[in-house]
Amino acid sequence: MKSEFLGKRRRAFVLALLVFSLMPLLASAGRQSSGDVTPRHQRQRQYKTASIDDRVKSLAKLLDLDEKQQSELKGVLWSRHEQVIKMLRAESRSPVDRVKQLRAINDNTVERITALLNEEQKKKYNPAGHLEAPGTSAKASLEDWLKTTKQK
Repeated sequence: MKSEFLGKRRRAFVLALLVFSLMPLLASAGRQSSGDVTPRHQRQRQYKTASIDDRVKSLAKLLDLDEKQQSELKGVLWSRHEQVIKMLRAESRSPVDRVKQLRAINDNTVERITALLNEEQKKKYNPAGHLEAPGTSAKASLEDWLKTTKQK
């Protein structure tokens, strides 16, 4: 029962990190629809997010992927990216619906990536670990995060 409780807390923590990682996308979508005409190349990026190529390289190194797997992984990540952008631009959805749809997109992405891997690679693959913010570890808990933010 305790591990079930910890699992729920960890899922909540990972979801919070995921939502915060998508905030730059939400902000840029809001600027585009509000009539902001500043060219993209003149805007200063506040957040440095890993590109799809960076993610493919990282996972390729971690999981020892061959060229075919890397190519298929890139397609899966592009598909996820397009689905998330489409979901964020759908103004008629409530925030609750967006979170549900985002979870479904992420679950589908994990399934598709797992299907590309052999048994050895599946043992190394940790989908939750790739959703965490830089500088956090899989062992970090919500309480640790709250303590850190309260100290600042």
